[in-house]
Amino acid sequence: MKESLSKDVLFDFFDGRTTSIQRKLVEEWLADPQNEELYYHYLDEWETRHPQFSPKVEAALSEYVAFIHNEAVDKEPILAPTEKVRSKVIRTEWLWGAVAACFVLVAGFVFRKELMYKSLISENGQIASYQLSDGTGVVLNANSVLRIPRLGFGSGNREVILEGEAEFKVVHTENDSRFIVKMDNDYRIEVLGTEFVAFSRERGTKVFLTKGKVKLSLPKGKQLYMKPGNLFSSEKNGKATLTAAAPAEFVAWKQDMFYFNNTLLSEAVEQMNDRFKVKVRILDPVLGKRRIGGVYKARQADDLLAILSELLHLEVVKHNEFIELRKSETNLNHE
Repeated sequence: MKESLSKDVLFDFFDGRTTSIQRKLVEEWLADPQNEELYYHYLDEWETRHPQFSPKVEAALSEYVAFIHNEAVDKEPILAPTEKVRSKVIRTEWLWGAVAACFVLVAGFVFRKELMYKSLISENGQIASYQLSDGTGVVLNANSVLRIPRLGFGSGNREVILEGEAEFKVVHTENDSRFIVKMDNDYRIEVLGTEFVAFSRERGTKVFLTKGKVKLSLPKGKQLYMKPGNLFSSEKNGKATLTAAAPAEFVAWKQDMFYFNNTLLSEAVEQMNDRFKVKVRILDPVLGKRRIGGVYKARQADDLLAILSELLHLEVVKHNEFIELRKSETNLNHE
C-alpha cells in the first residue's frame, strides 16, 4: 500500500468525507488488483462500526396484527338495551372490517417476496438474458428465477435473490455499492464488480468465479474469499469444497450444451432434470456411478437421453410418473 493511503483515508472515503485528491488516490490504489482484498476487509470493518438501519418488516406486521386483534376484543361499554342492539350491529361490521384488514396484512406478510420483488424468469428448457437497472448483465439458465427489488436498488446495497442458476456480470458503481446475491440456506455472494456463475437449487449450492473477487458468506457466519477459477460447491448433506475448475464447464449451458468431465451418470441426469423439468431416474446404483465425458448439444431432454443411450448402451424406459435409464438387454446378456 502506498504511504499516502492509510486506513483512515479509506474510512473517510466510506464516510464520504474525502477530498477530490484523496478520492483520486483511492481510485488509483484500488486499480491494482492486489489491493482489492484488503479493500474488502477495511470495508467490512467500517460497516461493522457503522451498522445500517434495516427495518424489521415481519416484526412490524406481527405487532400491527396483534394491535388490531386486541382492539377488536376490547370489552363493550355499558349501554342501554336499544343502544346495545345498535352497538352490536356496528361492532359486528367493524369486526368483519378488522378481519378483512388482518387478512390483507397477513397476506402481505406471506407474499412479501411478491410484493417487494419483481421476478425475472427463464422458462423450461430456455435461457433468458436481462440487464438490470444498474447495468449488470444476468443470464438465467432454464427453470430459474431472479428476484429484484420492485422499486429499484436505491443508493444502498444492490440485493437480489436467486433460485436456480445464473451468470452475473456485475458493474462497479461510483459509490462502491455492493452487489449481493442471496441464495438458499443462508448463502450470500458479495461483490463490487465482477463475473461469476451461481447455482442454488434443492440439491446444493455452487459458485464459480470467472474474474475479479468474491466474498462468499456461508452458514453459521463463516466467510470465504474466492479468486478467479475457484469453484465453491456445497451438497445437500452439508459437505463443502473449494477447488479449481475450467470456466467452460459452468457456461456451457448458455449455448444449450452439456459439459461432462468424468461426470457421474447420476449427476448428468440431475443436470438434465434441472434444465428440462423431467423426472429421469436411475434405479441401479451401480449404473449411476458410471462416468461420462464430452460436450454435447441438447435442446430438449430427448436429445440428451438419445446421446446417453448410445454412448453407454442404455435403455430408456418410460413409466407413468418417470423415465428410467437402465442397462440394455444386450448388455445384460453379454455380462
